[in-house]
Amino acid sequence: MTQKVYKIALVAGEASSDLLGADLIEQIQKRPECYEIMAVGGPKIKATGVNVIQDNEDFAVMGLFEVLKDLPKLLRLKKTIVKKIIDYQPDVFIGVDSPDLNFSIAKSLKLHGIKVMHYVSPSVWAWRPGRVQKMKQFIDHVMCLFPFEPEIYRASGMGASFVGHSLAQNIDPEFSKPNNETPLLAILPGSRNREIETLMPLFLRVASQLPNIQLASCNVSKEKQQRCEAMAKEAGVKMLWFDDATELLKQADFALLGSGTVALQAMLCQTPMVVAYKISKITWFIVKSFRMMQLPYYSLPNVLHGGFLVPEVMQKELTEVNLLTTLNHLMTDKDLPKLKARFKQIHLSLLSPSEGASAAQVHQFLESS
Repeated sequence: MTQKVYKIALVAGEASSDLLGADLIEQIQKRPECYEIMAVGGPKIKATGVNVIQDNEDFAVMGLFEVLKDLPKLLRLKKTIVKKIIDYQPDVFIGVDSPDLNFSIAKSLKLHGIKVMHYVSPSVWAWRPGRVQKMKQFIDHVMCLFPFEPEIYRASGMGASFVGHSLAQNIDPEFSKPNNETPLLAILPGSRNREIETLMPLFLRVASQLPNIQLASCNVSKEKQQRCEAMAKEAGVKMLWFDDATELLKQADFALLGSGTVALQAMLCQTPMVVAYKISKITWFIVKSFRMMQLPYYSLPNVLHGGFLVPEVMQKELTEVNLLTTLNHLMTDKDLPKLKARFKQIHLSLLSPSEGASAAQVHQFLESS
């Protein structure tokens, strides 16, 4: 008897979703059933050996105003991807994070009768909660990374499940930090072009004023790393370069970073951090005017803690003086052991309910569809 082949189309639109998407694909590949996967992704998804139809680097934009500037190119790419997926006729489409991109694709595919799962709940608990009702129209099931999220969707009659966070699963909560003779500061502005251009020069100026410290960074591509290296040289700063952010954060004593998945990585690696973020004035005006933010903090460690656990420096407060003051305070804080203990507690809460939970959920969805 011929074994059924399940066809999956998966889109991971940026560096953090490439990491999560690759982990999901590897879980699926370990299952006994037969799967065929077509994907949009980056180097980590490419390394799984699946058929990659588009590099996700072309989607690396941030902010409402910034997206508008690149909209014609993004729409052309989206149209091409949608056509390829429709021609492929998958049993399910899985959008990995990147809701602005993946929701648009999902809406188009739903019109052609394709089942849709979304992996990584958008932050509806902090940002535009009304999205849940709209999501019901084009998403069949949401795989959530955080344990409090499924109830939000179930309350609205939508399918959702907690599958754990692959980063929490892949980083040992019991690992030990090295004893660096000279403290190591990880500088991680983010992988998007505008994050690098906005944050990296500022981070380097701040870091150059810190005595007796070693600096290190990494990025998702050689081209972006070379740009950061040039910035460091211009700032007169010497840096070490790592190939992987998690490995860097495991080694680091402290981190100065942009908001995003990297803040969660730092927490899982028990690295005290200062989180910085800055979007365009137009985008920020829209966010504040329409009260889109539901919480007073925005980094994942603070969201998961339910309060200000790590310092955040945002928008007009993001100045060289403020950032340096905040970083100095962190590096001399006597309560760092308590902070790391709380990091570990949150880490344990994010572990998958069972091994291969996300892949198992995909298979269960396919079997029940």
